[in-house]
Amino acid sequence: MKVLVLNAGSTSLKYDLYEMDTEASLARGRVERIGDSAFHVNGTGSTAVKAPDIAGALTAVLEHLKRPGGPLEQNALGAVGHRVVHGGERLVQPVKVDAAVEAIIEECAVFAPLHNPANLAGIRAARAVFDVPQVAVFDTAFHAQMPEHAFLYGLPYELYARQGIRRYGFHGPSHQYMSACAAEHLGTSASRLRIVTCHLGGGASVAAIDRGVSVDTSMGMTPLEGLLMGTRAGDLDPAIPLLLAREGHSTAEIDELLNRKSGLAGVSGIGADFRDVQAAADKGDVRARLAVDLFIQRVRKYVGAYAAQLGGVDAVVFSGGIGENAAAVRARVCEPLGFMGIVLDRDRNATARAADEGGVVDVAERRARTRVLVVRTDEERMIAREVMRCLVGPTAAMRSVRARPIPVGVSVRHVHLSRADCDALFGPGYELSRRRDVTQPGQYVTRETVDVIGPRGELTGVAIINPLRKQTQVELARTDAFRLGIDPPLRESGQLDGTPGITLRGPAGEVAIACGVILAHRHVHMSPDEAKGFGVADKDMIKVKVEGNREMTMGDVIVRVHKDYALDMHIDTDEANAAGLSSDSVVAFDGVQTT
Repeated sequence: MKVLVLNAGSTSLKYDLYEMDTEASLARGRVERIGDSAFHVNGTGSTAVKAPDIAGALTAVLEHLKRPGGPLEQNALGAVGHRVVHGGERLVQPVKVDAAVEAIIEECAVFAPLHNPANLAGIRAARAVFDVPQVAVFDTAFHAQMPEHAFLYGLPYELYARQGIRRYGFHGPSHQYMSACAAEHLGTSASRLRIVTCHLGGGASVAAIDRGVSVDTSMGMTPLEGLLMGTRAGDLDPAIPLLLAREGHSTAEIDELLNRKSGLAGVSGIGADFRDVQAAADKGDVRARLAVDLFIQRVRKYVGAYAAQLGGVDAVVFSGGIGENAAAVRARVCEPLGFMGIVLDRDRNATARAADEGGVVDVAERRARTRVLVVRTDEERMIAREVMRCLVGPTAAMRSVRARPIPVGVSVRHVHLSRADCDALFGPGYELSRRRDVTQPGQYVTRETVDVIGPRGELTGVAIINPLRKQTQVELARTDAFRLGIDPPLRESGQLDGTPGITLRGPAGEVAIACGVILAHRHVHMSPDEAKGFGVADKDMIKVKVEGNREMTMGDVIVRVHKDYALDMHIDTDEANAAGLSSDSVVAFDGVQTT
């Protein structure tokens, strides 16, 4: 299957074509200066083309790919993947594009006005040309599991609840790719590692990745927050734009200042290219040296902060044009971090060339506790993988179970509320707001959370899943129950007779429910057609096989069949951890359980 990855900007269109059976790159290039003397750069050189808009640029690309002997001469394309900068809280997975998805991308343009409209234009142009699935992959998606305390700003909560003002993070495909490369290079699973990833280029960001999940990242609601970048200011006192506004600067002027005239370019007075600034600094230019010092200080600060947040790190990963190629930057960032177990091999760091060494180089001393890796990032390849995950499922990377795969959904502790209890916890008539959809149609996680209070302890910030139900239900893992000091039974959802009660706390008050706390019985949702394909019926018990480092067979898996269900196996966090599974995993159907 061939996948074409497109990255459409306002005046450029970048593309990469992959054969996904082998992940071989078949072609890559870009069309620059769309609308004004456009030219196409590819493996054979640079050629002037007619490209008044994105559609024209795509036509030029197609003519190249479909030329005699070209990689698409036989029209064998299977899908088109699109890089989209902002997906908000609703688009947190790769998704096939339809009218509803387009509308959300358009809504999210308020957070990414320079990017999302151009990304959407690329999607529409490709859809007009290719009769294949169009899949959107979002820069923000990899950071979608950040906890609330990491993504909220210290603003009135209503600004988040009503307008979605929060931190989202960016460079997701790059951070995801770095994490995967680090795990592969270290010979383990990402689910066992604590990693700080540094994407350092014209745009730059750092992420804290805890066992495969991004739990914090330096960029915020927009890519302006965080590190000093090529032309972006990064972190600054929010009173500064207010001061400029009071002095008569327009919002457009302030936007231009912070996004295009600051950063390395603004401090150095030389430009946004780090190589030029570093060269000037080496020659003694005072402002250039200051710009380099600022850049390094910000990176080091975030690496140290995220190491503290993770409780230690197994690896620090550098990538991007600066992270991969500037050995001096890596050295200066890492030198004061010996207390974290970071010790560089100076010779190895100075000569590291990830592009020539399989894409990953370890530049830490052999006996250093924390590894320091240099990775040649490949966001486009990561996007192509995400396209396959969307269309084929996680089996694209787990071929041994592809014949009869069942996707896994790890069900974290959560609460289903009744109308009466919602009123008591949040106020009469309060309407819970949507944060993100879950696997099953019509259900979603809300922005609001509750605290669950037991005889021996409490759990704060527990998720709520809407819509409301007739009776409040609390679903926990066994370790949660130990912490609370209760002993709930293993039950199917809705079977609440004889279950223990608990106290819930919300912003408007507390509710003590007399019963309703369960350990959810593991189960698989299926549509009738899917059940027919597996040869099972509603309420059957089946077995599934878990492959990998913790191979096992799980029995007593209840089948639930409904016309509105999507195929998905639900297990709690204890079961997932024991089996080494995540929400990106699959299991293999292993037959109906007969006893």
